[in-house]
Amino acid sequence: MKKIKTRTIWISVAISFLLAIGLIFAVTQTKGAWTNVIIVCLAIVFIYMTIAIQIASTRTFRYRFKPVKHPTQAYTFSKETIDLRLKQKGYKLRNMPYGQSYLLVDGIEAFKVVLVRNCEKYFNQDEKDTPKAGNKELEKCKRFIGFEIFIDYDEDTLRKLPDFSLQGQNIFYAGFYYDVEQEKLICPNDIKPEGPFIEMFDRIKEDIDLKIFEDLK
Repeated sequence: MKKIKTRTIWISVAISFLLAIGLIFAVTQTKGAWTNVIIVCLAIVFIYMTIAIQIASTRTFRYRFKPVKHPTQAYTFSKETIDLRLKQKGYKLRNMPYGQSYLLVDGIEAFKVVLVRNCEKYFNQDEKDTPKAGNKELEKCKRFIGFEIFIDYDEDTLRKLPDFSLQGQNIFYAGFYYDVEQEKLICPNDIKPEGPFIEMFDRIKEDIDLKIFEDLK
């Protein structure tokens, strides 16, 4: 029934209902073998009605997903110099199967920049590749800000990326992807930092040399 229109299925349900009423009346008017034939036909009609109503109801009342529109912001970005710049700013490098993870701890504040160069490995990480030992410096931190930058991505990544941006009492996180054609870094869900995260946000942008690109279309 995939190729049959929903309206057509509902019409067939109505016809089947009328046919069922007619068959029920016919049962009362017949005897012998004909009664058995009509009962079998009635059973077939009821089975069809049950299936058809389920299909039509699913199509008619199913939830229709409406994509949420998020504020978007683009930044100038140099993927060729980002690694060198982070090292010069004092970020500690940890090489991962999917790319690089940079961390800078400054007192009670922690700054993290993740460069994803293989999105498939990022979303399918092996437990043996995940660091088990915690960072003692992070235990003293009260505020954490992180940028997740996808240099490699696919359509599924782009659908997930808006959910990477969040802000809580002690954490601020943002997800980005690198647009090769525009040569710009784009945040598909641009959340404005609040409170102490304003200065931290400005600092991490300065560390990776992000400047707002106003001509995003």
